[in-house]
Amino acid sequence: MRRAVAGLVGSLLCGLVVCLLPLNAPRAQTTGQGAGSAGDLQQRYDAAFEEMVRKPADLDALFTFATLASQNGDLEGAISALERMLLINPDLPRVRLELGVLYYRLGSYEVARTYLETALQSSALPPDVRSRAEQFMAEIQKRQSRSRFSGEFFLGTRYQSNANLGPPTSSVRLFGQVANLNQAAVGTGDWGAVGSIQLRHAYDLGTQDRATIESQFTGYANRQFTLQTANVSLLDFTTGPRFQILQGLFEDVSIKPFATLGYIWVNDTPYYGSYGAGLETGVLLSDRVRNTSVFVWRQQNYPDTSYLPANSQYTGLQLSGSTTFQYQINDLLAVYAIGNAQRYQTQQTTWLNYTLWGVGGGLAFRFADPLFRSQMAWGINLSVNQQWWTYDAADPIIDPSTIRTQSDTIINLVLTVPFDERTTFSVSAGRFNRASSLPNYAFTDNSVLFGVSWRF
Repeated sequence: MRRAVAGLVGSLLCGLVVCLLPLNAPRAQTTGQGAGSAGDLQQRYDAAFEEMVRKPADLDALFTFATLASQNGDLEGAISALERMLLINPDLPRVRLELGVLYYRLGSYEVARTYLETALQSSALPPDVRSRAEQFMAEIQKRQSRSRFSGEFFLGTRYQSNANLGPPTSSVRLFGQVANLNQAAVGTGDWGAVGSIQLRHAYDLGTQDRATIESQFTGYANRQFTLQTANVSLLDFTTGPRFQILQGLFEDVSIKPFATLGYIWVNDTPYYGSYGAGLETGVLLSDRVRNTSVFVWRQQNYPDTSYLPANSQYTGLQLSGSTTFQYQINDLLAVYAIGNAQRYQTQQTTWLNYTLWGVGGGLAFRFADPLFRSQMAWGINLSVNQQWWTYDAADPIIDPSTIRTQSDTIINLVLTVPFDERTTFSVSAGRFNRASSLPNYAFTDNSVLFGVSWRF
């Protein structure tokens, strides 16, 4: 039983970011009718630029170039073309709206506000366009406030081919001998409901180093339709100040020391509570490359319960670190690489101490809506991660002659389809494969998750 619980929570913690990814997926807009491949987009962008040079007063040529420039990540070029359109014809409220959106994406909120306010003054503005302008005005007001509150909700359903993360067969090890598990502990498929929430608050301290106090609350729960023992709930809270350092030497370097609290329930009974502290750093290495690194110290306390009477032997200290490099190829495509390490040291049980190393990477791609021809970009995120675990000693109950080692291969593919500025439908497919030196811990889980997220 305890082995299955550890697998469930380990899988949850490894996959929690993926589960929440639909909430955070990029929602940038595109005004074109189809982005096509990156090479095709660049060719059309170059052709539109040449056409605009030949016809500098042609509104259609200017708008076509602005559309393709925005899709290609050239926001300044798109702004220049749209502003030239207003010089030719000032009575274009839709153009003023698009300029407001582009300046918003650049972080120039005062300029964006000016264009949006002017667009909203037009009596000829269609209701849907007016609604979009009002949404951006509300976002600008929120971002310019010293106290900013935001969040996302996600609700969906998921199928897992191995919901309890059990071994593929009942044949396992016990005291170094072959033993047979109860059939209920073998990997079993099941459907379940999944819900998550992220609430964020930032308070701007108004200092020259752009210091803010950032807090985030995360909640997650899944409820299986059949395997109730695979139900997992999680609460996590972090808070701390973020401020800029090395100003004048580098454009954007920030650090955030933080405190963290968390609790996890399995089968609706307490599994462990944790508290700790950490440090997050962010560095803009170039116009397109950013690095984010996180280091965390966390004490995890496992209480004994009627469901898990020997749970306290897992109490210990976790040290972890991760670093992510993201390269923004253009406004539509980004690639990233991740490295992580973790050390867990129990207070009394050496065979439960482990060291983990991991590497991974992926890409995030946005493209024009291929079905409804809306102005909302769809997104694809593909991630692949590999992890290696090494334990300090052999578990005498499982096999006193074999030290546990295991490796995880985690693959996830997510498609996001925005309904509007706040609501997004997502579908994801994943595979989690664990190979282990002990058959008790090996499993494969294939899953599909779909649901709707709403942000505010």
